[in-house]
Amino acid sequence: MRKIMPKLAVSLALLLATTVCVASRASAQTTRFNVFGGYSYGTSSANLPDEAPFNLTFPTSLNGYSAAFTFNLNNHLGLEANFTGYNGSPTFASELPTTEDGYRDFDNQSVYVYTFGPRLSQNLGDFTVFTHFLVGGTHANHTLKEACIPGTSDTCGTPNPEVVFSQTGSGFAFKTGGGVDWNHGRWGIRILEVDYVHSQMLSAFTGEEAPISGFATTGNNFELTTGITFNFGHSL
Repeated sequence: MRKIMPKLAVSLALLLATTVCVASRASAQTTRFNVFGGYSYGTSSANLPDEAPFNLTFPTSLNGYSAAFTFNLNNHLGLEANFTGYNGSPTFASELPTTEDGYRDFDNQSVYVYTFGPRLSQNLGDFTVFTHFLVGGTHANHTLKEACIPGTSDTCGTPNPEVVFSQTGSGFAFKTGGGVDWNHGRWGIRILEVDYVHSQMLSAFTGEEAPISGFATTGNNFELTTGITFNFGHSL
């Protein structure tokens, strides 16, 4: 992650610089309401404490969706409600069957982040650059399953797949970052939004070993988002 973040920072800086260079003299109009919806790519990491009953490395990237609603107080300051969600079942270990049975380990994941806070923006021609500082909550659910792939011997039992363990957690989330929108009247394109997300959850584990609950799980993740924006209301 230390190698990726400098590249992301440089890319965002170049994007902002390009936006300023190509901006025309006339600024886009800020309307009272702004709505966004689109695709989000997020990293996934969790630092489990020593007393956690499992020591596994989860998949490090997730594909999901994002939505945001902003109520603009004036041309530069707004209040934003932001939501991102990720769902999937990525495979992180497998072995093809031969005479012996094979297996596939996969993780059913659901991760949600919902935050609220101030958004600062600046119109530059047909573009808008913005940053935000958001706080709220997060909820995550991981269910690790192992599926038996029958080989010649076919000794797979039931159930198949078998649940190895599950983790559920909810807690605090903080999100900060920014991005660039291209505006075309009442609609536009969010070219890129880059956010850092910190989460602190109380998690509960259940599985083959004795369940443990009530310990902290922390996450330091990043999101790359793009999509469509819509502008409503009168111009400010």
